[in-house]
Amino acid sequence: MNPSTDTAPDRRDRRTEIRRLIDAMENAKVISDGHFSALGMLITDASLSADEPALTECQDGLQWLHRHYLDVDALDGAQREQRGRILGLIDVVHWALKRLPSGLQLALQPDGYAARFLVAVARRQGLSNQQLAAELGTDETEISRVGRKLLSAGVVWRRKEWRHNAWDLTPRGRHYLETSGLMPADPDPDRPAERPRRPADADAVPRGAEPARRAGRRDRPRPARG
Repeated sequence: MNPSTDTAPDRRDRRTEIRRLIDAMENAKVISDGHFSALGMLITDASLSADEPALTECQDGLQWLHRHYLDVDALDGAQREQRGRILGLIDVVHWALKRLPSGLQLALQPDGYAARFLVAVARRQGLSNQQLAAELGTDETEISRVGRKLLSAGVVWRRKEWRHNAWDLTPRGRHYLETSGLMPADPDPDRPAERPRRPADADAVPRGAEPARRAGRRDRPRPARG
């Protein structure tokens, strides 16, 4: 599944799966490594997909699980380890929710460098600092500054290609662009771009007309010579 094209039914399924998994953890005598691994993968997917309902469901469920350890006077070694892992996941989910587009408090001006940076990377993944500087009409120092800001907000990724940075948009960044109105959502991202039609030439001869015109010239009777 591609996180950037996450659909509403997928989000509902992820939330249901988180609820089912936490119920199983609550009823288990010992929470296994498999439980924690499965929940960790769901949290990662929900974070990358900006799936706030699933993350909220997970946070509430983990806090409920943690309450079971508060009324126990003396925890054994396994119980202490489980409580620590639950607290760690609560922290992860807390920061994942903080870094959602709705919680980033980003208010980018449409004509500012940051907004134009995001739109440029959304339209063409893998742009370098030099390419972005040329497209935005600024220098690479400004691109680096803006890129660090967007990177810390979790809306872009930075990778190395040979000696240059290459910038990609994260699913969270695409979600922000769509919800902020900076870039409308593509209703069908897999549909190939339609070629622009060439304007009709008023003097052009329709297909099939030229042979008929030539035939008409051949069949036209010649005037009689005197």
